Amino acid sequence: MPVYFHPTELERFGKELLIKLGFPEQHSEIISKSLVLANLRGVDSHGVVRLSYYSDGVEKGLINPNPKIKIVKDDRYFTLIDGDNTLGYVPATMATEKAISKAKEYGIGVSGVRNLKHSGMLAKYVMQAVEEKMFALAIANASPNIALPGFKRPVVGTNPLAIGFPVDGSTPIILDMAMSVVARGKLLVASKKGTTIPKGWALNENGEETTDPNEAIKGMLLPIGGYKGFGLAVAIDILCGIVLGGGYGLKIQRSWFSQGGFLILVSRLDMARSYEEYLNDVREYVREMKSTPVAEGVKVLFPNEIEEELTCKRMKEGIPIDEETFSELVKLAKKYGIEEPKNI
Repeated sequence: MPVYFHPTELERFGKELLIKLGFPEQHSEIISKSLVLANLRGVDSHGVVRLSYYSDGVEKGLINPNPKIKIVKDDRYFTLIDGDNTLGYVPATMATEKAISKAKEYGIGVSGVRNLKHSGMLAKYVMQAVEEKMFALAIANASPNIALPGFKRPVVGTNPLAIGFPVDGSTPIILDMAMSVVARGKLLVASKKGTTIPKGWALNENGEETTDPNEAIKGMLLPIGGYKGFGLAVAIDILCGIVLGGGYGLKIQRSWFSQGGFLILVSRLDMARSYEEYLNDVREYVREMKSTPVAEGVKVLFPNEIEEELTCKRMKEGIPIDEETFSELVKLAKKYGIEEPKNI
């Protein structure tokens, strides 16, 4: 049975733990809030379940908790940031803020980050731009976790992509997806719960289909849409790994927090027409889609509607954490001498 926690309690715990790990207070707060936001939206694979892995990464010297983040390049439209091998939440947030600032001034802004570790749920960065009434697209590449049937080793990362559009007065449209059938973190969640995974999600180390999450973790995930998803993962790998210089998949050490690069593009929506014209059309678009005839029991949902509804629910009822993850949080609390998270 899951244990329920108030979001602010999980944020408190995460922040205190990260400070104990050596992260500056401001960085710890950004990371902790980002993790809990993922839990609120139902993206539990990118939530507080990651804390034990980040702890392990810091202890092994693979994650730099106290980085000297540098702006490598900053011209009219583009910013490039070096994350100094820290978790990507802070440099990716900086990159997003830079892109938003440039878009406000010039109409479009692009920012990239290299030399970073896991930056979490990409929707978080897209949401920052959408709140400013702008369009945004974010991508990131990671260590190899995807392969096609028959492959005996993964060759590209899950390489997520997020896109967002504002819809004033209504739920913004935000799509956040990995190029794998599911995010790799879902294997982690299934493993902790002791459940199997559906067919079509993953392969074992021999390139054979498996429903065992532990075999899948050692093996590889399948891409969405077969070779089409595989091709998109390759394109993102090149953009973040080679164009930005973040390192492509096969050169990135495989772990739960490895990442090559992060790229975000932000644009004002009054570049081709007025914002009011855009807004009128996108609202009409939503109305027409919602009025599409469907079979009984079927509902037309846009990307982000389920996440917004779940956020409201979890803000009221609490965030459910599986017993195994809670046990790990308790162990971390004892190990680092902090108060364990108190359930509702």
